[in-house]
Amino acid sequence: MAGPLPPAIGGMSTVIDDIAHSSLADGVDLVLFDTAKKTPEGRSILQAVAMRLALWRSWRSLMQPKGETIAHIHTCSGLSFFLDGAYLLLARARGIPVVLHVHGARFDEFLDGLSLPMRIASRLIARRAERMVVLSEEWKKKLSSRLPGASLAVIENGVSIPRTDRVSKGPNETIILFLGNLCSRKGVWELLACAGELPDHARLVMVGGEEDPGIVEKVRETLRRERLEDKVELTGPLTGKAKFDWLYRADIFALPSHAEGVPISMLEAAAAGLPLVVTPVGGIPSVLTDGENALFVKPGDRDGLLLALMRLTGDPGLRMRLGESARQHVLERYGIENAARKYLELYRMIQGRVAA
Repeated sequence: MAGPLPPAIGGMSTVIDDIAHSSLADGVDLVLFDTAKKTPEGRSILQAVAMRLALWRSWRSLMQPKGETIAHIHTCSGLSFFLDGAYLLLARARGIPVVLHVHGARFDEFLDGLSLPMRIASRLIARRAERMVVLSEEWKKKLSSRLPGASLAVIENGVSIPRTDRVSKGPNETIILFLGNLCSRKGVWELLACAGELPDHARLVMVGGEEDPGIVEKVRETLRRERLEDKVELTGPLTGKAKFDWLYRADIFALPSHAEGVPISMLEAAAAGLPLVVTPVGGIPSVLTDGENALFVKPGDRDGLLLALMRLTGDPGLRMRLGESARQHVLERYGIENAARKYLELYRMIQGRVAA
């Protein structure tokens, strides 16, 4: 299984880490292969090329056809898709079937923006996979027309069973948690525009690294200019216990994205019992229902976002009802063991086809 492994930040590494600690590791001989960037920032082109060639050589050495070997490659949009396509081609050259697992909120836009030669290349890569895994039926519809001939299978992200203890915080304090890399796509600016109008007892905590270059400094400048330092806390990227401490300290989860796949942070927040304020984009509407286990707001709708946050900060009963409904729903349908079972079924189906 190839993909970025912890301590890499992001939903893809979280998904792989959860898989590695699921029952799938008992059902198969699971070997993890780290594709995360190893060279430092400011590396030369020669260093980057040498690192990439070394990774491909290491991967090729693992591709020993033993009759029951499957390569499961996690990928996303941009140059990464074509670099990961090399792992696919190396596996196929050894006669090993490949599961190509697509993550990312704007994979459709990435495909639409390709030149004709690169679009042809993307389709060839997709067709060489025995199965291409997508995160929702919505994404299957989007990609089936863009990648004709690809064999698409839906397997939703899964999250591990959460702990049950809460983390103590200040009295009469309501914490709104944003968890994700900071970028315009995730509605960061809409959240900041709401911060100054939140009740005195409410504050916004933003946990995540930088996706849009320079956005952290721009956010800090905004906080200084609007005098919001006491209303908004930037923690930077967090993993493991530090990340989960915020999930179990928070009262509300907000992710007003303009584009998403099925965000793992949203599933983690739901599993932790937080009421969710999200946008009905990507695969989110296939997971959640407005008014039943989340509050939906339109992407870019600052006023609608503020209204939803004000409702939840002022109504502990609504927070409890939505949070408990989200927790039960996500753990029942999107627990990591459900995903592990589907992966194992997919592997067995592929082995049956290969054997035949």
